[in-house]
Amino acid sequence: MFDVSCDTILPVEYVEIQSISVRGELGPLTVWQTPNTFQGKHEEMEEWTKVYDATHPPSREMTELVLDPPLRLRPGESLGLYVHSALPGDEAIVYDNQRNHTTYRDRVFKVLPGLAHLSNRPFGKRGFWGRPWRTNREFVGKVLYGVRWRMWSPNSHHDFPVGFKEAVMTMLMGCRHRPDSLLYLLQDEIVFFIMNKCMWDCWGDEVRRATQPCHPAAALRGTASERMLPARLRSATSARSLFRSSRRRRAPPPRRRRRSARPSAPPPSAASTRRATTTRRTTSTSSCSTQGRAWAAPTPAATRTCSRSSPS
Repeated sequence: MFDVSCDTILPVEYVEIQSISVRGELGPLTVWQTPNTFQGKHEEMEEWTKVYDATHPPSREMTELVLDPPLRLRPGESLGLYVHSALPGDEAIVYDNQRNHTTYRDRVFKVLPGLAHLSNRPFGKRGFWGRPWRTNREFVGKVLYGVRWRMWSPNSHHDFPVGFKEAVMTMLMGCRHRPDSLLYLLQDEIVFFIMNKCMWDCWGDEVRRATQPCHPAAALRGTASERMLPARLRSATSARSLFRSSRRRRAPPPRRRRRSARPSAPPPSAASTRRATTTRRTTSTSSCSTQGRAWAAPTPAATRTCSRSSPS
């Protein structure tokens, strides 16, 4: 009797336990499972569910016990497993003494030490030598499991490795802010589909849990795809975000047409020049601009002089 768990920070959808292999005298074997842990349930039969029941001959090699249906664990979940033989004695199933705090561990799956049971009745309270439970024991055998890796989406962006998140941001920058890139021709949904089909470790497997997880919410601000994000991510965009464009790409601004220079007016006569100079000396800016509208064609020099005039 021991616990197993899916203990990982990698983008795992679930772990599926397909079979358990044991060796020994075997005989009538049953496999039971309980949610979370076996602690406090090792004598409570109603807390367990039988998932295997068959009879096997003695074997020194590993004998596989195929579970139907398989057992699934999502990240952070655990369950207790109990492999029992109806043969009397201590040789039905091989086990070992506990040597470490963890029996086995890899990137996604963990097996913990547990108890050995010496009774020929499942969850029996009496054994051949009195109390049947032996503490500080380890499972000896094999656990065959498969891993269903998570596919990328905006909702699961913060669960992926650092390299993958940087690749997503680079793709979004290319399709929004780089007109010289071929990615600029793609819509958001096409970029999401491409990244969804990429394996999670294509750009390395380094995963860091940040206090403020990296997410593409800023890249989706103001787009229809923003609805794919949970509310907590929609409001968490950075003030210095590089991604502020809408779903429909803005058309490039039209080129400004160069206006042809207007033909210059003929130079005013000496009399008109003297009148403009006299006006500047005796009137304010507002009166000068009012008088300027009555002129037929003031020269640029006269216009600049009026616009900077001040009360005398």
